[in-house]
Amino acid sequence: MPMMIDMFYQIPVRVAAIALAASFSLPLLAQEAAPADSEQPPVRHYLIGAALSSSQGHIGSDGRHLGLQPILGFWAGRYRLSTGRASSLWTVGRETVVDPGLSTTLLSHSDWSLGASLSWDSGRKSEDEPLLAGVPDLRSTLRGKLSVGYAFAPRWSLGLSSSHDLLGHEGGGRYSASLGYRQPLSERSYWDTSLSANWGNRDYMRSHYGIPASALRGPYRLDGGIEGLSLGLGYTTALNHHWVSYAGLSLSRLLGDAARSPVVGTRQLWGASVGVAYRY
Repeated sequence: MPMMIDMFYQIPVRVAAIALAASFSLPLLAQEAAPADSEQPPVRHYLIGAALSSSQGHIGSDGRHLGLQPILGFWAGRYRLSTGRASSLWTVGRETVVDPGLSTTLLSHSDWSLGASLSWDSGRKSEDEPLLAGVPDLRSTLRGKLSVGYAFAPRWSLGLSSSHDLLGHEGGGRYSASLGYRQPLSERSYWDTSLSANWGNRDYMRSHYGIPASALRGPYRLDGGIEGLSLGLGYTTALNHHWVSYAGLSLSRLLGDAARSPVVGTRQLWGASVGVAYRY
């Protein structure tokens, strides 16, 4: 039965990856069939900036890190290629589904939207980390994500997402449900907050929080289940037509078997970031 459940969750993400690839070819086929004088290049947008962030990971015993990170994004027609927070800075206004990585909106109807995205997961190295002693490295992989958003009220939205390892590197599947609220302060600024719950299937939980029997320490095996909760609060404003800035706070807490894992150094974490970007 667990195997059947895993297969059920993997099917939509594989379909999303195929749909994302097909969405590239369909416009090309349409352009070939259209007259040459009706062809118009897609509208292109660019975004570049930097963010100062303070963060810490749940896994391992590393302390807090303060660093400067790039914010990069490129938008051509219906496709977006972005890193991190760039995905939410394209416009100061509501977008139900915008994921980092290579993303597109597959369907949009009234207050509903369906999106698909591809992103690269850099994995994890276990060397020189006492809490990860004997635990295999988590291999980098390509992840496919399918997201559904619903704006059920002028300022409220719901989101569901399913993300899977597409290369079979034992990264497993991760699922999320979120509730968001956005309060406009003016035509150019707003603050928003979100509450998210995350789950993982067996492969995801074991690769991220488990200790295999082959390790030179006591094994820790867990099945699929709840991973944790996260709360975010942010403020975004357009300084002018091209410049946009933001500030954000986050709080996350592991729950259940994930929180009890011997590889976890801190169950509850907070983070903060502030950034500025130029968009054209």
